[in-house]
Amino acid sequence: MNIHFKTLLPLFVLAMALINPFSDFSAQTPLSSQLFSKFDALRTAVNDEERALAHSELKVFIREILTDYDSSESLFEVFENWPAGIASAGKGDELVTVISWNSERQDRTEDYGAFVIYGFEGANLYDSFKWTELVHDRDEDPSDESRSYRVDDWPGAIYYELVLTHDGKTPIYTLLGWDGANAQVTRKIMETMIITNDRVRIGVPYLNRPEGIRKRHVLEYSDALQSTLRYDFENDRIVLDRLAPSDPSLAGATAFYGPTMEYDAYVWSKGKWKFLQNVEVKNSRDKERHRPYNDPREKN
Repeated sequence: MNIHFKTLLPLFVLAMALINPFSDFSAQTPLSSQLFSKFDALRTAVNDEERALAHSELKVFIREILTDYDSSESLFEVFENWPAGIASAGKGDELVTVISWNSERQDRTEDYGAFVIYGFEGANLYDSFKWTELVHDRDEDPSDESRSYRVDDWPGAIYYELVLTHDGKTPIYTLLGWDGANAQVTRKIMETMIITNDRVRIGVPYLNRPEGIRKRHVLEYSDALQSTLRYDFENDRIVLDRLAPSDPSLAGATAFYGPTMEYDAYVWSKGKWKFLQNVEVKNSRDKERHRPYNDPREKN
C-alpha cells in the first residue's frame, strides 16, 4: 500500500509556505538526513531522466520506512521533517495524515507522489498503522469535477490542508491541494476522501453546488498569479476566490483567469459541503493584491 512536489525551486518555496503540524525543528538524525538527501537529489537533478530517477527513489525510500516500520519515533520523525506537503486531521482511530510532493519536468508539467497514512492504534498512537500510496496517472484530467479516483489513477496534487467532517458516523476527509499543472495555468483543488475497509477513495459526491452534486472543485487560473483556497477555522468554512478572465472576451481561457477580490465558500451542512456565493472575507493578506485581477483601471 502506498505522497509529491513545481521545479524544485518552487518546490522548496512552497514547502516553506506549508505548515507542517508535526514540525519542531528537531536536530537531524540519520533518518532525517536520508530524507533530506532524497529531496536534495530531486532538487538538483539536471534533466528529466535524473529527476524521474530521484522521484522514484524517494517513493521507494518512503515505502521502505512504512513497510519496515520499527518504532513510533521513526514515523513521527518523517512527519516532523517532511519538507513538502503534509496535512493531518482527526484523532484516535480517525486520525489521517497525507504526505505529498511534486517533481516538475522541463516542459513544466508535473509528476506527483503521495501516501495516505491512517488506522493508527496502540498506546502510543503510532504503534500500529496502515498506509496507501497514491499513484499519479498523468493521463487523467485534473480539471474534471465529476470524477472519482482510485489510488492507482490519482490525478495528482500537493495537499496542504485536510478537514475532517462527518456524514452521520462516517468520517469525510476534505483535501485542499495545489497542482502546478503547466506553464500556462495553476490549479487549486478541493476534493473529498473516504476510507472504507482499508480502501481509499478520492472524489466522492459531497459538494453541493447550484448546478448539482459534484465530487471536486477545481480553481484553474493564470500561472503568474495566486489564488485562495483555504479552511477558515474561525468561521468553520472553506473559502475560495471567485475567478474571472482579465477581459470578457477571454471567457473560458483559464490561462487568463485570476482573482476578482470576491469570494465564495463551502459550509458543512446536512452531510454535504454547501456552496455559498458572495461571502464576506476579512483578510489583511488580500489587501496586498490591491485590485481585482480584471479591474479595468489596470489597463489605464
